[in-house]
Amino acid sequence: MYVTVYGNNATCPEVDGACSCFLVETAGKKILLDMGNGSLAKLQRDVDISTLDLIVISHLHFDHFGDLFCAKYQLETRRAQGECISTIPLLTPALPDWAAAELLSNDVFEHYVIDEASQYELESIRINFIAMVHLVESYGVRVEANGKILAYSGDTGLCPQLSILAAGADIFLCEATFSDGMCAEDGHHLSARSAASCAAENGVGHLLLTHFHGDQAAEILENASKRFPATELTRIGGRYEV
Repeated sequence: MYVTVYGNNATCPEVDGACSCFLVETAGKKILLDMGNGSLAKLQRDVDISTLDLIVISHLHFDHFGDLFCAKYQLETRRAQGECISTIPLLTPALPDWAAAELLSNDVFEHYVIDEASQYELESIRINFIAMVHLVESYGVRVEANGKILAYSGDTGLCPQLSILAAGADIFLCEATFSDGMCAEDGHHLSARSAASCAAENGVGHLLLTHFHGDQAAEILENASKRFPATELTRIGGRYEV
């Protein structure tokens, strides 16, 4: 299993950056986790989006699903110009009416609504969802295939579910929005130290930090590494073996 990062900025894209977007490749399938603002341009360097086998959206903040609208427009335009493009399964929390009207027309996506009881299987790949605590309905994602586990936090504040999500993961792809001294963890986002503590306490193999501000990157890494040495900052374009 491999994960490639096409966006890791917090809240909004930085200069030449992009928000949350991760391509998981395993068992011959390509699964996209989130498609935040600015990520589509990065993703298309390597991937024809019509070849994606599945798109999963953790929650409905634009830094996690904003470019999904652009992807939909591209795919329906290509179809209108004569390309044969298959419908792509799309897993999201329940969409508001305005978003459903934009995203679910013209059969570009086959839509499935996720909740905390959801499980999705794609041949030998199993995907489970765990409800996290955030400002809106938000889910952590566990992808299991070929004996490997990738856990992705999405956006979350401190909550007991974080340990369930991370337990035994070979890679824990976790948000680290705050450095030490900043606080909004209750129901909002995580600090790097909290992400590292969760990894250390729950048998994680490797911690990949995402959703951070670039000007705080060095401090974020230092805060986390003190608690969990097997920590790395994601970089856009970086490809990691699970």
